[in-house]
Amino acid sequence: MIAAMFKVTKKSSVMQRTLRGLLYCSMWYASILSGFFIIACPLLPLLLISPPTFRKCGELLFSCWEMYPTVLMKFLGVKVIVSGDHILPNDSAILVMNHRTRVDWNFLWGAMYQACMPNVAAHKLKFILKDPIRHIPGPGWIMQMNGFLYITRRWQEDRGRLSRTLDYLVALHRRSQLLIFPEGTDLTPSSKRRSHEYADSHELPRYMYSLHPKTTGFSYLVHHLQDVGYLDAVYDLTVGYPDFVPQSELDLLGGKIPDEVHFHVERIAQEDMPRDELALRSWLEDRWRKKEQILQNFYINKTFKSKPWSTPRQTPLTIAFIFWTLLSGAMIVMLMVSPLFQLWTFLHTMLFIGISIFSNGFNQLEIRWYQIWKSLVHKIKLD
Repeated sequence: MIAAMFKVTKKSSVMQRTLRGLLYCSMWYASILSGFFIIACPLLPLLLISPPTFRKCGELLFSCWEMYPTVLMKFLGVKVIVSGDHILPNDSAILVMNHRTRVDWNFLWGAMYQACMPNVAAHKLKFILKDPIRHIPGPGWIMQMNGFLYITRRWQEDRGRLSRTLDYLVALHRRSQLLIFPEGTDLTPSSKRRSHEYADSHELPRYMYSLHPKTTGFSYLVHHLQDVGYLDAVYDLTVGYPDFVPQSELDLLGGKIPDEVHFHVERIAQEDMPRDELALRSWLEDRWRKKEQILQNFYINKTFKSKPWSTPRQTPLTIAFIFWTLLSGAMIVMLMVSPLFQLWTFLHTMLFIGISIFSNGFNQLEIRWYQIWKSLVHKIKLD
């Protein structure tokens, strides 16, 4: 019944598609808000007591939530097809991916669910995103709490943020997967034009299916983790849309979705990565030349050459759908009938608006508190 409500066919009217798009987006957003207010916010006192435990709980919460958009996309009829290497969920890794649309991340959850099988909730994926995204009510706040990295495009400031975050993850022994979009933005006519201008000025080939990558952030991340002996692998992800490309969130709202989204994964062990920053930049540029050729072949053949993986287990997805839908419903009911929950929601909303405006983000405050907490624990042990 639920699947029938979501299902989009070629014969569906514009109104039907729009209603399904609105239903999908509202359920997606409600799950974010309910997870934030009902589960994540009550965990905040745990941060004061034990930042390592807080980080473990927060990452488990987020990885479990990722199954919800995965199953919602399945109801919409979107097939996420993954091929290549599996992602080892306990790898400390850098993931690089082409950024075909603004909503690539929406389909990535399904790819990660398949890529990290059978440990569906074991990975600790964190995006590296533009700083304004952290201000989005709900999604921006929960991503701050999950340790997502935000960059300003001012390298001196970004370098400090990246360094502090990496050192924090190493100190906690959290083997995370950090996803970076080296292109810096999604593929649009204007971004492609700028990429062409860059290619012409540097005597490089023009790319039609990707953008020339920015190499500074990637080389720094890899080199930093190599220096502290905390890099297991780099994963090269390539995403392709064989039929329809949803360019923005408005397409999702309107129910304009692809029938299939393809991901190809290649694992490069850290032993096979160069160690010099300049060599790492050249390595990434070379990967993107290969990626352009892979994408060119993909849009001719409508598939990647590697054999797709088998269909993943459905039971965890069913459990996730029931849990997050009920949680969203509970939040809506409590907002309507419970003054105490209304006050709880208001106070935490004001708290995170303040954190977003007056600081560099929750994760940076968490790192500072961890340093204080660690010295306090050390002092207590000495006493």
